[in-house]
Amino acid sequence: MKAFSRKASLFIVAALVLVLLFAACTNNDSDDNNVTLPAVTGGTDAPTPPPPPAPIDVPTDHDDAYLGIVDDTPARTGGIHDPRDLGGRTIIAGNWWEGTIPFAWDGEEPDPATASNYFMDRMIWENAQRVFQEFNFSIEEVIMDYEYVLSTLTASVMAGDPVADIMLLSGGMQLTAIRGDLILPLDSINLPNSDILGPQIYGRVFTEAFGNRWTFWDNRPESNGQFLGVNLDIINAIGAPNPVELYNRGQWTWDAMLEIMRMATRDTTGDGMLDQWGIAAQPGDIAFNLIGANDGIMVDDNLQYAFDHPNTVAALELMEIIFHESLWQYDPVAGMDVGNWGTNFFAFQEGRAALFVGMTWAMNDGDLPFEFAAVPFPMGPANTSGNVRMWGWDQALVFPHGSNWDAADILMVVEEFWSWPGDEPELMQEDGLGWPRSIFLTEDDVQRVAYVGRHANRDIGMVVPEYSWVLGAFLEYFANREMTVLPAIESRRGPQQELLDSFFR
Repeated sequence: MKAFSRKASLFIVAALVLVLLFAACTNNDSDDNNVTLPAVTGGTDAPTPPPPPAPIDVPTDHDDAYLGIVDDTPARTGGIHDPRDLGGRTIIAGNWWEGTIPFAWDGEEPDPATASNYFMDRMIWENAQRVFQEFNFSIEEVIMDYEYVLSTLTASVMAGDPVADIMLLSGGMQLTAIRGDLILPLDSINLPNSDILGPQIYGRVFTEAFGNRWTFWDNRPESNGQFLGVNLDIINAIGAPNPVELYNRGQWTWDAMLEIMRMATRDTTGDGMLDQWGIAAQPGDIAFNLIGANDGIMVDDNLQYAFDHPNTVAALELMEIIFHESLWQYDPVAGMDVGNWGTNFFAFQEGRAALFVGMTWAMNDGDLPFEFAAVPFPMGPANTSGNVRMWGWDQALVFPHGSNWDAADILMVVEEFWSWPGDEPELMQEDGLGWPRSIFLTEDDVQRVAYVGRHANRDIGMVVPEYSWVLGAFLEYFANREMTVLPAIESRRGPQQELLDSFFR
């Protein structure tokens, strides 16, 4: 942990943390919408910012270097900025897990006998040693429990002694930190020749909101975007069109997806009860991504409730069909429980649904009881953006107010760590695809997952604490046939607008 410079400061921070935690408990407020929540709406780390950066082409042909085969050519390490002596000072990095700054490898050198890709591991390690030596500094990490990150940041900044000089924040945390003036806008940083504030070859800006840029991360492809998994065993058994082939032919549409779900939903044992379905998932995750894939919105540019946007309404009408026709996997004895996240999210692993919402981390390392593939959600009829999912703001690095460090100096060394590929920036993409390549069955699956990662509809409604949870009420109405789409939307307008007004005004 970082030692505060004054006992009085430590006392003030501790007291403020207690006050903030008490306030958080009484408000029952969630600051994180970046991970799927155990509620019907999912939730997102869940991330209105402008559209995400344009996708970076990822090579599909691999030479020996990409495959980890080592030759005798010395690895070329990176370098953007001229070396500077930072006086042996220590950068405090805050996080809820180790490894706050990617590629700042300060451990033992990689072992060719155990490294998954010795070629790149060696480049990363050698570059990190260069950065530590040429700039003369060290990094110390402050590891906090996730639920205390935002309150600790808030209390320490209020006390004038931030808990860390650079921190990782989730999307929901970022919004609260921006509104509370806890973090620096990146546009206030003066770093000549900056990569992140300039060409964004090795790193990129993530969150842009309220006229400023706020967060940044390295340029590896996002491999955890929600995609549609395909149970190829069921597709083949029912004689349905293969979604992969439909996608490749440009025929992967909402109508095609609906037809496959209808073909798959059936009683296969003859006992009068459904035991195979069209789609398995936490229902909110289906709804969110259909909205995103139809360029729908939940909050408009004026921070007004916007579930009545025509594109959003069309996505909810498709969800109503899915529930009314029992196309979604549920327990036919107990009935539809749209809020049971633990059951619904992993139901696809039973192998009883033709389609499912997947994420790379949830694929059981590829060990599933059926052959599978991955495709994006089909774009809706109103889609003009190419986005194939809905998300909020991704977790990324920020600079807290009040640090004794010049943020430009920290950004400088972070860019040095991230420049390890040198004049082969495509190696950054290759490094990011190593994990999904160990899980998915084909390279085409990996490339489609990478495409999904970079084509997200970013809506601030996914970031405002608890706002997106209203979708759970809509889905309950559809499942129980209590309301149709438009009455459901209108029934929640007042409370949702009040929530937005309270948060922003």
